[in-house]
Amino acid sequence: MPFVDTWGQGHYEQTALELAPVSEVAVGALGLRGSERVLDVACGTGNAALLADAAGARVVGVDTSPRLLEVARERVPGAEFVLADGAGLPFEDASFDAAVSVFGVIFARPADAAAREIARVVRPGGRVVVTTWPRRGHLFELVSLLYAARARVHGDDGPPAVDWGDPEVLERLLGPHGGLEVAERLLVPDDATPEEVWDRWERQHPIWIGARATLEPAGEWDALRETTIAALRDAEPRPASPYLLAVLTRR
Repeated sequence: MPFVDTWGQGHYEQTALELAPVSEVAVGALGLRGSERVLDVACGTGNAALLADAAGARVVGVDTSPRLLEVARERVPGAEFVLADGAGLPFEDASFDAAVSVFGVIFARPADAAAREIARVVRPGGRVVVTTWPRRGHLFELVSLLYAARARVHGDDGPPAVDWGDPEVLERLLGPHGGLEVAERLLVPDDATPEEVWDRWERQHPIWIGARATLEPAGEWDALRETTIAALRDAEPRPASPYLLAVLTRR
């Protein structure tokens, strides 16, 4: 069955640029040595792959978006990129020294399968680093406005049932595969105005573009724009957004 290129719509490159500091933290946490083989799961435009490649690793990236894979190939010509889903990785057991996923594997379904897969392909003693969003903080409050609007239109019940942003859930998903350490970090936003932030989202971000297709015909889009910009303005200057850094050492 062909992949639906949901994340390829819009211009995710801008969001990837904003998230680049998280990739620096995540790849740094891998502690790469020499020419280790590294897998970037849900690699997007290749932020983490680029850094791992620059560190001398042999990099493979996977994603479900053909368009974003093409962007990643152009950015990291020395890496290999494969169209694949995080819940069904096409690699042998223990075939990588390390794996990383920056806000990527958390979208793979089912979550338990995705966690097993990213651990399965890493050798004993290897490292897995995953970053996740907790369900709190200013960014989550803004995303919750979108969830609420979608719920009014077609009954969405908000965030996915499996909360990768909960340390206890991370322990359940990844803990059986080795020693797990979870730390909280902060992503500092840029100085864009509320109007500029909203403009980026509605024109460029795949999630907002996808939501607009149903919210605008239902008369919810303009109201969402107004409430989101108001929330952004009320919080000025925008606070840093918390994220979790999960580091697994494989048994």
